[in-house]
Amino acid sequence: MREAHVLEIIGKRPVGGVGTVMLNYQRHMNMERVQMDYLIFGEQEETFDKEVKKLGSRVYTYPALSGRQMRQTRKYFEQFFSEHHSEYDIVHLHAPYIAFLCLPVAAKYGISHRIVHSHATVYAESKGKAVRNRMLWSISQKYITDRIGCSQAAGEFLFGKKDYTVLKNAICCDEYAYNEAARNEIRTQYEAKDKLVIGNVGRFSQQKNQMYLVDIFSEIRKILKDSVLWLVGDGELRPQIEEKIKQLGLINSVKIFGMVDNTGELYQAMDVMVMPSLFEGLPMTGVEAQACGLPCVFSDTITREADVMGSPFLSLEESKAEWAKTAVRAAGRYKESGKARRSFGKELAEHGFDIRVEAERLEEMYEEMK
Repeated sequence: MREAHVLEIIGKRPVGGVGTVMLNYQRHMNMERVQMDYLIFGEQEETFDKEVKKLGSRVYTYPALSGRQMRQTRKYFEQFFSEHHSEYDIVHLHAPYIAFLCLPVAAKYGISHRIVHSHATVYAESKGKAVRNRMLWSISQKYITDRIGCSQAAGEFLFGKKDYTVLKNAICCDEYAYNEAARNEIRTQYEAKDKLVIGNVGRFSQQKNQMYLVDIFSEIRKILKDSVLWLVGDGELRPQIEEKIKQLGLINSVKIFGMVDNTGELYQAMDVMVMPSLFEGLPMTGVEAQACGLPCVFSDTITREADVMGSPFLSLEESKAEWAKTAVRAAGRYKESGKARRSFGKELAEHGFDIRVEAERLEEMYEEMK
């Protein structure tokens, strides 16, 4: 039986959470049944490219997208599909705001299944771009054949009452199982053995709201002086975040790890994950954190579909002092209950976050479309 050939289109670099999600799915799919290639806007190669190539994928790159060069972007799609249309059964688009440029061309060249995947609950971070993207999205509807949302919230936001499939940002729960030895080793390595470790993993951006988190941490220090903040990630707001840390006199209490490949170990060492995001489709980092039993505090802009531990959700209108008190209280979850920290892989699997199950679902979806 012939394999299904799928072109995954990612709108920008770094590929971020979207790329991580798709790489995770691909690693758990039968590559004899599905061939996945990638078209990415942004020519700077990442670790992602190397990893998917190891799995047999081809990666096509074009210059980064620009709102002022939509005609050129349309030409890129014309060029690509004129050369490669016979190689693909399915286009799986992860950037809905360019659907109006991509999908009409894919349809013109006979790609019969054109999937749009919603990964967020807003059109854009800025109001101006959101207005533009909403308008552009509205003109691409008739070219969509299939719809996927990473959560009910993300699907409902983009597709409204139209039919869509929920495909969660699933993980391999076993890889994040709680490990006491790893926790102790990492905490010793970073001189945090007896400290309260507040954590956050994500791109340094307006969306992830680390600037606000630094303010929250400043309040936490008023409650518990012997505490540290670990920021794992990088991004466009790093200079501003570093400046804020300096202004608040927190240089010796905040560690910026940058981009790392051992986030699983860092989760083990943290006492609480604080995520004051402005919006999320379904945060994969929150799922990973809970897999190893790490208590989380979420903003109420994050869908409750992400929670399996009974985590607190706070409004961003709440005071920073209230966020701080909630974070400290969440960090003491196990001490207060008298129970040892444990993995929550079983609970995550029951809520649809087992990558083995979800990857098989996507694989079957692709096969039915070929």
